[in-house]
Amino acid sequence: MVKLASWKVERGSTVGSLERLIGSKTVGGTIITQVRLWHFSLAGLGLILLWLLSPVGGQAVLRILSTTSTRTVSNAAVNYLNSRQQVYAGLPAFDSWYPGFAGIFTASLLAPTAVKAGPLDLWGNLKIPYFSGLANVTEDSNGWKQIPQTNYTPSYSSIFGIPISGVPTGNATFNVQSTYVELSCSNRTSSRTRSLNFFSNPGLISTNGPFVSAQNVTFQTLWTMGYLGDNVADLTNNITIQSLDSLSNQTESGTFLPGLLLYQDFTGSQNVTSIYCVPLQKYIESEITCTQSSPGAPQSCGVTAQRLSLLPHMPNTLTLMTYPQVFNGLSSLLPRSTQQLNHIDLLQNYLEQPLSNSYIQSTPWPSFTSPPTESRLQNISLQDFGDRLGSLINAFLHGAQLNSTTYLTGEAHSLPQQQLATTPSSMSAQIKALSPSFTLLTNSTIPGLDHYSISIPFLALFLLASLVIPLSALVSMILSRVTLSRDYLGCVSSLARESRYVEFPDGGVGLDGLERSRMCSEWRVRLGDVGDVDGGWSIGTGVALTVGRYALGDEAKTRGVDGRKLYL
Repeated sequence: MVKLASWKVERGSTVGSLERLIGSKTVGGTIITQVRLWHFSLAGLGLILLWLLSPVGGQAVLRILSTTSTRTVSNAAVNYLNSRQQVYAGLPAFDSWYPGFAGIFTASLLAPTAVKAGPLDLWGNLKIPYFSGLANVTEDSNGWKQIPQTNYTPSYSSIFGIPISGVPTGNATFNVQSTYVELSCSNRTSSRTRSLNFFSNPGLISTNGPFVSAQNVTFQTLWTMGYLGDNVADLTNNITIQSLDSLSNQTESGTFLPGLLLYQDFTGSQNVTSIYCVPLQKYIESEITCTQSSPGAPQSCGVTAQRLSLLPHMPNTLTLMTYPQVFNGLSSLLPRSTQQLNHIDLLQNYLEQPLSNSYIQSTPWPSFTSPPTESRLQNISLQDFGDRLGSLINAFLHGAQLNSTTYLTGEAHSLPQQQLATTPSSMSAQIKALSPSFTLLTNSTIPGLDHYSISIPFLALFLLASLVIPLSALVSMILSRVTLSRDYLGCVSSLARESRYVEFPDGGVGLDGLERSRMCSEWRVRLGDVGDVDGGWSIGTGVALTVGRYALGDEAKTRGVDGRKLYL
């Protein structure tokens, strides 16, 4: 810009335009000069834009190349097991499910800690958390509560998950309807029942009640359960269909008192520990998110949000325990589902410390420790006890459904495909028909390969900025060749003030250069020939040469520089 100013001042120019050029040595200097001169012009705006090409071009090169992800969206039909279907527990004609259940039940009790605490069971089935664990989470306008992703460990309603098949590759989200029993335990007592060669039956649990069970309590009983509550046999004409959804529609609007479950532990040295819990049947809708980066990669699924089911269902106080045969099967078969060798009860140990496999496998009954102690169930909170016992009861009820153990152990692909449940009414109809599974449509987003893309605007801006730099150098070189006068650095108005060939208004020493330039920005000046030196100049043999005076003056009082003359 200084070269251009020198070239212009040699040919005559205004003070304002010269000051703009001389002040344009950096981006900041250019902007400050235009502001201080106050009057903006197209030339000043052009100088600012020209200088901004430097930082803008540097940023443009960083944004020329970018990556773009491709995605493919597809539809897929997903099948999952209906947890509201008929239960066959307690029906001797349909007890073939029990041996398989006992095997996978024991395996789940001893599963790795990561599996017990994770969203999937041993065979990759999806576990449903207790909805009550989200009591402190705010719901949205539709009743959904998001599962916290940090600082939260869900408690699962069953050690078994829900078998799901047909989940497509990629990212898929769909909703699952499920039900489970939740226990709310609020009272715990301990009373003496035995001593050496003596046993006194508390008399609360028996085949005749008051808490009904499939077996009576004896001195050999380790633990047992009894139920006190409504008998659903009074509400149905076919007691062999053990499903709450098989009850009449009138039952949905009825009012029923909650039942009471009594759990008694006789493994203490002298006392029996009794825990009283209220069972409630919960109906939950869960949002499921599955991710899979590629067809060969492992698929990860989990519950991301929950809400209370909006579909019709029976009152929460009616549970599957209100079916006499179901509870008979539960109270007789669940205690025998794990082997009790060397005075070790895997199920009871699980209730005490579910995440410690070494404890579950090796800790004997309290009465066989040294020294003998009372029931260790007295040392855990009633909330934890209810959640843990509830997860085992729900596992038993789900395992007693049709072909459930087959589906649970990796055969989910054999789930029968049903008609697509696209509306709440169609889903309710299938539930009422006791469908063994549900089929729904879900969208899957499959991430593709990343592609490199070039931004044409940023490329053009970079090329423009890169082209201006060599062009500026070329113009500067040309101006240096055609300009005869020397470069002048500083404020033109300051030089003009000291020149007797410029008629500037007086301003005193209190004005700096740019202030004076702003006052005289339209004044035209030229750095050139203002006349000859009187008498010339003698050189060598005394020959006199014509010598000119070189100064800044009004354009009308100066001539252009003559390359054949010498100047002072």
